[in-house]
Amino acid sequence: LSALAAACIALSFPVLARAQSAPVDWKTLATEFSKDETAASAKYQGQMLVVSGPVSAIAAGDMTLDDPSVAVTLSTPDGPGPDVKCLFEQQDLEPNTEIQVSGDNSEVLLRKMSPAGEVLRSKPMVQVGQNVTLTGTFLGFQAGDIVFRHCRLGAQ
Repeated sequence: LSALAAACIALSFPVLARAQSAPVDWKTLATEFSKDETAASAKYQGQMLVVSGPVSAIAAGDMTLDDPSVAVTLSTPDGPGPDVKCLFEQQDLEPNTEIQVSGDNSEVLLRKMSPAGEVLRSKPMVQVGQNVTLTGTFLGFQAGDIVFRHCRLGAQ
């Protein structure tokens, strides 16, 4: 594409332009929501964003949505305000793949399953304390958290 065509596409599709830009630090989002939750919610509603930050908590069976999902929280104890909660949903995974949280809630495992339900292989996906970059769609400001759904690792 020419530079002019790319600029026109970016202006016509701000969600795509935002998702392809540099990651937004979780502290930037937290500060925005701390200052004006209504304006920040309106600004990001339904947008896909790339967010980076340290993983402070992992929880299985999160019920923010109707179906349980795995919640990965980005924050630090001295953070500027609300946490960023990224929801990983089973429906977004490839067939015969599942995500599982370790018994001590310290990591998320990505497991490849056989059609019979046997674990073929398992590998760590995210761990508490790890700095990550996640892509997700802003869902809303809920129960004091900035919530993203359909999350994936990396800038996509």
